[in-house]
Amino acid sequence: MVRTLIQGGWVVGFDGAAHELIPDGVVVYEDDRILYVGYRFDGQTDRTINARGKLVMPGLVNCHLHLGSNATHAFFLDETRADYFGSNFYAYAVGRRGTGDPREHDRTDVQQLYGLWSAIRGGATTVVDVGTRNAPEVARLAGQIGARVYIGPPFRTWAYAYDERGQIQWDDDPRSGSAGLQRAVAFAREHDGTHNGRVRCLLYPAQLDTCSPELLQETRRAADETGLRITLHAAMNMIEFHKIVREHRLTPLQLLHQIGFLGPDVLLGHCVFHAHHSWAHYPYADDLDLLADSGASVAHAPYKYAKMGVKLESLERYRKLGINVALGTDTFPQDLVSEMRQASLMARFADGSYKVGKPKDVFDAATLGGARALGRDDLGRLAPGARADLLIVDLQTMQYGAVRDPIKSLVECGTARDIETIVIDGQTLVEGGQAVTLDEAALLREIQAAGERSWAAAPGWHWSGASVDEIAPMSYTIRDVPATVDDCPMG
Repeated sequence: MVRTLIQGGWVVGFDGAAHELIPDGVVVYEDDRILYVGYRFDGQTDRTINARGKLVMPGLVNCHLHLGSNATHAFFLDETRADYFGSNFYAYAVGRRGTGDPREHDRTDVQQLYGLWSAIRGGATTVVDVGTRNAPEVARLAGQIGARVYIGPPFRTWAYAYDERGQIQWDDDPRSGSAGLQRAVAFAREHDGTHNGRVRCLLYPAQLDTCSPELLQETRRAADETGLRITLHAAMNMIEFHKIVREHRLTPLQLLHQIGFLGPDVLLGHCVFHAHHSWAHYPYADDLDLLADSGASVAHAPYKYAKMGVKLESLERYRKLGINVALGTDTFPQDLVSEMRQASLMARFADGSYKVGKPKDVFDAATLGGARALGRDDLGRLAPGARADLLIVDLQTMQYGAVRDPIKSLVECGTARDIETIVIDGQTLVEGGQAVTLDEAALLREIQAAGERSWAAAPGWHWSGASVDEIAPMSYTIRDVPATVDDCPMG
């Protein structure tokens, strides 16, 4: 066993109920567990890390992301149409009938490895990959590079597809449904708890509007029988909201409540469009009260929605009702430090008040909120017995200046680039800002090549046959290359 002492700096400790700050503190971990957090440690240690002038904090929990969507994320804000109503993910995840998922048109192993490593570099020591494609490969990759992941293959009743008019349709998916759920349970039996417990499994019925109530109820029963947790996209856009209201005369959250789906083991992706959201304007339901009473958690991805001109209404309202809110990045970038700042700012825009969205609130969401959403009291905190998942952040850079409150400085000024050390389960993955378990230069070359192939393939799956230049025009025109050397000015 190897015992490591981190000496000096600001330490984010945990008093059993909440985070606390320990200036010039120490953290000691032995193998995969935290041994001691405090001001002084007199015991024997094998290794010492000097963290003076730095922030020693628990690893963050990214509760909602899609690992294999980096290249296709270029299509997210598709300029060929405007009728998404907050469902812009269709633009990169849905192809025209017969072409399948656009993300399947290139090597998923490269895309997923990049997504996983990018999330870790973004400060996440626990990653929830929502709807894992090629799940066995992701489990293998997590074991290889030392990641902590929650994964599960998706299943659904209907698949999204674009028709020839460019309208979204819900087509029967006979290969999925109950059979897909059973495959997900079988996958969990084989992989849950592997790699020293770093690979965990969950059940993922894909989206509320792609799953029948019967499939959701079957998922609920499977979760109760197996102890697996559930994550589901719900209340995520206005197309879904109106479809559910039209078909069931209930809001998305009312439907989930009525069929007995919600519970403390459920993590809802986004959950933005509740009945009283300004876009929904549906004053006939108390969605957030139902959500609060159920004990379900929400994975909030503020930057993804900000790009669409949408905000959660509001983080403060959810918190006051006792709804557990965790953070996720959803797509890219996967910088969870910056995501905390986005969550803080969007909360203030939503409420028109600078007294909400406090740095402590979003830091809690990215740590304790994520741990609670996963039912883990050994993650998201630095305390004896907790997993040795931690970050060391360099606060001695020009964007910080004088630091009085390290949490405020981190949320208001920081980015993931300030993280110089990343430890997961006691294993150092990044040290001194350099990757230890992976060749980043090679990975970047591979992901660039994958991106080029994905962008070139766009006409083959886009509903209109549009090219990447039509879907995502360049910010500026590209200057023509001179035809000959004689065309180049001298001097």
